[in-house]
Amino acid sequence: MENDISFAEILLRRGTDLLQGDEDGDDESETVVDFLARLLATVALTDGPLVVQTEAGGDPTIFEEAARVAMGSLADKATVLAATRQVERAVVFEFDGVGRLSGSRVITAVLRPEDRNDLLEAYVAVGRLRNATLEMTVAPATVRLDAGALGQTLELLGSAASLSANAIGAAMAHASGTHALEGHDVSEVPAAMVDLCWHGFCLASVRSRGTAGYGMNGKVTLH
Repeated sequence: MENDISFAEILLRRGTDLLQGDEDGDDESETVVDFLARLLATVALTDGPLVVQTEAGGDPTIFEEAARVAMGSLADKATVLAATRQVERAVVFEFDGVGRLSGSRVITAVLRPEDRNDLLEAYVAVGRLRNATLEMTVAPATVRLDAGALGQTLELLGSAASLSANAIGAAMAHASGTHALEGHDVSEVPAAMVDLCWHGFCLASVRSRGTAGYGMNGKVTLH
């Protein structure tokens, strides 16, 4: 994948065009790609700048550390996720896919649906360049994580390190939920896409613990 292709920026440009279409009275039917594009463009316009963290061309530390968290023990992952706090209304992470997604670019958008900085929603898109044509797929669902509730549950149960995997899994399930976008069903969403939403939370958590050190390698404000 060429490093100069930013699918996050492509999504934002699409969202800007859709918002302009709203002003022009365009009643075009909306796809899930359009939904996410419009959502991100709206955030950039109303709560900007929109932060875009990219693995290519930026500091890879945040992505490397998030990968270690995701691959580590469930107890460590739960502890890290419980500490997640996001100041910005939205942060978009863009990185190269691995495994079955090799050759694709993954975009995870982590948003705050309310004023709380510990309540987050993740959306996932996968972009690819095929036969000189840009293609984009968006998971028709969002995963919501109440990091504050997860932390409280872990505190009540005791140290995460002392808990069984079942207990930790139950605590994470209690503090989260997967919700289908309008017109879709959760059963339509591949498990791999849900996992990428959780990886987005790992990225957000790592970033929230070291924002000053990692910096924000992309701030996008739409006009």
